[in-house]
Amino acid sequence: MIPLPSQREELEGEDQEGSATVWAFLLILFFFKLATVVLIFWHLRTWDSGVVLGATLWYWFPPLILLGAGPVLFYYRLRKVRGRREALHRSEWMVGDDQDVSVRPAHRR
Repeated sequence: MIPLPSQREELEGEDQEGSATVWAFLLILFFFKLATVVLIFWHLRTWDSGVVLGATLWYWFPPLILLGAGPVLFYYRLRKVRGRREALHRSEWMVGDDQDVSVRPAHRR
């Protein structure tokens, strides 16, 4: 019997395409905003232009900080977990801090 493609598989592909499109749009929007701010600062180096840009730019920082905090926290936790795993290997095999703990495959005959 020939299996028929389900709608579920088609929807998953569309979801991936849709999320890629949204991320591309948001990145383009962010870089355009950044380029506009740089151009304004480059041409108008006055206090008034800084105040106007600060007033129109401040609400971009909390979302950017939140978006940037996710990967930072992930890699911090990953390093912490790897350190704990290394300590567990060392305590399990009773190996000192200066010796290598890497697992080597056993020789098969």
